[in-house]
Amino acid sequence: MNYNLLQKITLSIVFLGITLSSQAQQCNAVPFMKKGAILEYTDYNKKGKAQNTTKHETLSISGSNDVLEAVIKATVTDLKKKDPFSTEYKANCNKGLFSIDMLRFFSLDQLAQHDKSNISLKLDGDVLEFPGGMKPGDALNDGTLSIKVNSDSFTLVTLTFKVFNREIVGEESITTPAGTYKCQKVTFDFESKFGILNIKGKGVEWYYNDAVVVRSESYNKKGKMIAYHELTGIQ
Repeated sequence: MNYNLLQKITLSIVFLGITLSSQAQQCNAVPFMKKGAILEYTDYNKKGKAQNTTKHETLSISGSNDVLEAVIKATVTDLKKKDPFSTEYKANCNKGLFSIDMLRFFSLDQLAQHDKSNISLKLDGDVLEFPGGMKPGDALNDGTLSIKVNSDSFTLVTLTFKVFNREIVGEESITTPAGTYKCQKVTFDFESKFGILNIKGKGVEWYYNDAVVVRSESYNKKGKMIAYHELTGIQ
């Protein structure tokens, strides 16, 4: 075999190995893709007053280095009632492409309001995707979450939550009580329907490591802030 050709093949294999290793490290580098990791968020109203705290704890990790699935338990606590509510969702990483259940991005305190002995919730939702190496100008996928509030076999009300027009618009450093992070800034539109109520607005989120929410803000259609939440603790 020609020596130069053999050298090129060898270098190609080396570069391929580096690429795959980088992808694997990207999956493992994200905090919530590690068993036992806990990310704590605090929800604030438009005046900046804390309303709820939510802990996202990674219960399990399955798969290989570059294809991982995490099962995460989210526990929201109302700061007034001190009455916790828990649910679970999944996050996946496939060679640097993260996909996270839409439930992660829904206001869990709304679910907590229906946490009663005679009530059951049926959830059906998409995943939101976060490719590795996101850059300004990239468009991201849309997502829809449907929640049926049931009593016995009867549906009392259906809630739908849609996120669309997601776009990476820049890079910014964001400081919260959990630290300072260099983030990708993402804007999007949302629509929430609950019975006859229909709320439309816009949102802005900042992501660290392409997938970790550091701060999220929501605005009504007139551009006034509705609420926001941010990462306040990590372990």
